[in-house]
Amino acid sequence: MAATDWNRLRGEFPALSNWTYLDTARKSLPPRCQQLAMQDYWQDIEDSAGAQAWSAAAVSQTRVAMADLLGAQPGEIAFTRNTTEGLNIAAHAFDLQAGDNIVLTDLEHTANLWVWQHWLQKGVEIRQARSVDGRLPLEAFTAQMDARTRVVSTAWITYGSGYRIDIAALGAACRACGAKLVVDGVQGAGVIATPLSALGADLVAIGGHKNLFGLTGLGLLYCRESLVDELRTPWFKAALAAGTPQASAHLNSQFDYVRTAHRFEGGNPNFLGLHVLRHSAAFLQSVGLAEIEGRVRDLTGLLMDRLEAAGFELKTARPWSERAQIVSVAVADAGSLMDRLRERHRVVVNVKDGALRLSLGFANSEEDIGRAVAAIRAETGR
Repeated sequence: MAATDWNRLRGEFPALSNWTYLDTARKSLPPRCQQLAMQDYWQDIEDSAGAQAWSAAAVSQTRVAMADLLGAQPGEIAFTRNTTEGLNIAAHAFDLQAGDNIVLTDLEHTANLWVWQHWLQKGVEIRQARSVDGRLPLEAFTAQMDARTRVVSTAWITYGSGYRIDIAALGAACRACGAKLVVDGVQGAGVIATPLSALGADLVAIGGHKNLFGLTGLGLLYCRESLVDELRTPWFKAALAAGTPQASAHLNSQFDYVRTAHRFEGGNPNFLGLHVLRHSAAFLQSVGLAEIEGRVRDLTGLLMDRLEAAGFELKTARPWSERAQIVSVAVADAGSLMDRLRERHRVVVNVKDGALRLSLGFANSEEDIGRAVAAIRAETGR
């Protein structure tokens, strides 16, 4: 197999010729396929009055494309607006009783905290798995779990330090005590090659605007097939009786498929966003998730080496099994440094939990790392 031409792929991201962009954990820069997909969408409206642009078949094609890319069945994929909406669906999907408990973590994005708070008014306890030195090993979860634990919800990769939770081990622990596992997967999708079906999670919420190269305002929710029909949803419609004749093909809508994840959708979908996401899925497939994961592993490893050699303290775990695309580094006055890096050096990073957060994609280069580290050293006097 020919080696992947990363320089050629970098050319698919025009903004990288002007910026050293290390902020993919916030939003990824769009590749050319996104621009071409939007142009194609508009051309269809002009040429055929939206025959494809607003096509239900095109929505189904995107569902198949995302299922193939992420390792799931099409019937396990529901389209949402973003990660938060997927988590919100999950947080209202279960039939919990007073005295039950939900386990979250102390490293969650705010979105995966507040969506669960409504259960407190119903007598359900919310517990937190406590991190140790930025890590959330399995024991941090099991220490909070008991026979009344009904749901565990966690990020796959934490948004701050970038710690990667062992979701497969946690899923096994949840099954052993009869709990459901809900995952905020937005930082892992498009970076880690592990199929969703192999994670052992029951639901995984993913926004499309990070490493899936979609537009903001479109995401997806994976729901394990055997669980789909058990969950509560505001979009429920009674299933058609088996053998019921259809008056017209267009009546065969997502509301009739109540035994697939389509039942978590309602109303018109984001047709433009789905069109773009389908093209982005094809682009990612052409590169390969395994190759992407390897590239991100190597680049982040090099970045960590360079930062440590310059005397900086890393807040991200070293083993690849415990991290992904995020590298967090302790610096003084991180917010001011972030601004100076952008204004003076055209280096784009972020700040989370008081630390400088650098996050890479496969289109980044060794030269990007050199420029970023040199700029950080110049601004901090290292």
